[in-house]
Amino acid sequence: MKAAVLVGAERIEVQERDIPKIGSNELLLRVKAVGVCGSDIAYYKRGMADVPPPIVLGHEFTAEIVEIGDIPERLGLLEEGDRVVVEPVQACGVCPSCKKAQPNLCIKPTVLGVSVDGGFAEYCKAYYNYVHPLPENVSYEEGAFTEPLACAIYGVKKMRVSPGDFCAVIGPGPIGLMMLQYIKASGASKVALIGTRDYRLEKGRELGADHLINVKEPNSKYYMEDPVAGVKELSGGGADAVIVSTGDMAANELGISIGGPRSRVVLFGGAGYDPEGYAKVNLWQGTLRDMEIIFSWLSPYTFPEALKAISTGQVKVKPLLTHTFPLEKTGKAIETVEKRIGNPFKVQVKP
Repeated sequence: MKAAVLVGAERIEVQERDIPKIGSNELLLRVKAVGVCGSDIAYYKRGMADVPPPIVLGHEFTAEIVEIGDIPERLGLLEEGDRVVVEPVQACGVCPSCKKAQPNLCIKPTVLGVSVDGGFAEYCKAYYNYVHPLPENVSYEEGAFTEPLACAIYGVKKMRVSPGDFCAVIGPGPIGLMMLQYIKASGASKVALIGTRDYRLEKGRELGADHLINVKEPNSKYYMEDPVAGVKELSGGGADAVIVSTGDMAANELGISIGGPRSRVVLFGGAGYDPEGYAKVNLWQGTLRDMEIIFSWLSPYTFPEALKAISTGQVKVKPLLTHTFPLEKTGKAIETVEKRIGNPFKVQVKP
């Protein structure tokens, strides 16, 4: 088979490799569509994932089952030819976190495209209990949005959106725009979308945003010099719930600042893969607002909801797919996202 292998910083080589051999609890999968994630960019830039190279990146993918191990074959729940989406963070099931139903905090996970080879290849293997059937009306390309949407849904749930809430989404990338749609479907009356590029904000308006705020470009018709005051005016005192879908420190601090009384602010973007990243919090203002600052990590048990949201049209993902590359141009696909070539939203690779 062919595989796009990360061999060093900004170096991906397409290599001929043996098709993986599966164990008794695994499936062999023919990869169909793979999304490029921000973490892929981070690994590409530094030349490694969580293991030394060579490694095959790619964890947002759909596939067709081509071979079934002994255990899933005995269970009879999967068949060769089944269309599936793969859940890449595959928890051990044994550690204390797993025993407490916290698989996103597993201390020994197998992570496709991070700790073992992932989806930027013609074939990949995965544990049988970490695949989900694709609904008939969901294409392989749409299905490849499931992993980021599942993560987004877990974060949005932590916002605890109530009917009538004024919400804000900071970061109108693909995940932020999926969050926007799910928040609207959860009952929010108004959603403000905050970002730094008009083309992304305008895509958000197409997908349901009520207010667009550009915090960077003074020439933008959506520019707001003081977004904290602006959100306070739009919402009548501050947002009820906020989610920050970027790791940018200023964006995270803004998210905390625009929350109103008893607001829930979810910091989803982490530190942009920077373990030394910090955000400043005004403790007194947070106390006076009786606000909650919440973190979100991965997608425990939200894949079924993400698939349902895509299949019912609750979250529209087709408008977010802007670029598709063959396996041989995986490096170019990653650089298209990193350098924002051609105003990309979601970029996919199709082996």
